[in-house]
Amino acid sequence: MRRALVALLACTTIAVACSGGPSSTSPGPTRTANINRSRLDIAYSAFVDQDVHHVTSKKALEGALQAVRKVINDAGGKSDVATPEFQDVDSPQTTDFDKFADVVSQLVTSNPDVSVNKISDAAIGGLIDASPDCHTYYVTSSAVHQSRPFIPRGSSAMIPAQGTSLGAADQAGLTGKILPGGIAYITWREWTVTGSYKIVAQLRALLDKAVAHGAKAWLFDLRGNLGGVATDAHSMFLNGEPAFTTMLKTGGGGTATGNKDLRLPDAYQLPIVLVLNDRSASDTEIFALSLEENKRATIVGQKTVGCLGSASPNHFSDGAELAVAVEELAGARTGAKYNNVGIPPDIQADDATAIDKAIEILKQKMAGG
Repeated sequence: MRRALVALLACTTIAVACSGGPSSTSPGPTRTANINRSRLDIAYSAFVDQDVHHVTSKKALEGALQAVRKVINDAGGKSDVATPEFQDVDSPQTTDFDKFADVVSQLVTSNPDVSVNKISDAAIGGLIDASPDCHTYYVTSSAVHQSRPFIPRGSSAMIPAQGTSLGAADQAGLTGKILPGGIAYITWREWTVTGSYKIVAQLRALLDKAVAHGAKAWLFDLRGNLGGVATDAHSMFLNGEPAFTTMLKTGGGGTATGNKDLRLPDAYQLPIVLVLNDRSASDTEIFALSLEENKRATIVGQKTVGCLGSASPNHFSDGAELAVAVEELAGARTGAKYNNVGIPPDIQADDATAIDKAIEILKQKMAGG
């Protein structure tokens, strides 16, 4: 999910585990005009077959043709070709793709000054725009096309000036302070995992230090944290409760629960406030929804990005990649859908006042309020 957010922010280097795309739905090239038919076929087949939102063949191909017309019109070309009738079903259709390919072939033939690669890339971009999701994107050597782009406006975490430091920030930005009254302020910029570093283990070590310094409440400032690999971090503060449910194209994919073996001792089960904003996403959102839905934490700040799910990567021979959203996460207790929506805060606050409000809430909780 972190990778989906990297693409969402228009980074041009994306690496995900290799997964073969579905087989082509139509024969090899039979048209005179080169339209990158095989590439278009693979993209169409993968997208309509895998999309968790049940995009239809009709919607996807109409979106692709609209994008092709636009790139031709923008180049001063002619795009007056009728749109064929496509089937309104959520599975790839050979006859639909053949109709689409015929139209694209006509447009390529009548607009020789417009690059074929530009046309085919535009078609794939228009294809995925038919079902926007932060996990669905198309990456070439020169560009990233996000089906659901967004412009973050919030800030990153802002460490309070007061308090006793728990140590300098490490490679994941993990650091903390004991604020007046025993509130442990902790922040990190991403859920980093490498061969020698695991954020959850390092977080646990910092929690140990905070408890040793008399921590009475947790204030996790995760503004600007776009995710990574959280690996059951929520289980530290749960007792086996349902954490989230997964939704697939074929239906429900089951419910994940907190791992009781990872629950921390009672000395760590303190009041929790999470400070989030529109730059909090992916595994940060999973951590938040798992705790908030079980009434284990209060969320202060602004609605999160809404990127909770996973994608299937489909690779092309030239290194390009089409990632398609194949899974969404929802609240295990409420059934609320957060992907493409975001997690709303319990207490609304802008970035300038969020920490003060979080401290106020924790003081009330510590006082038994």
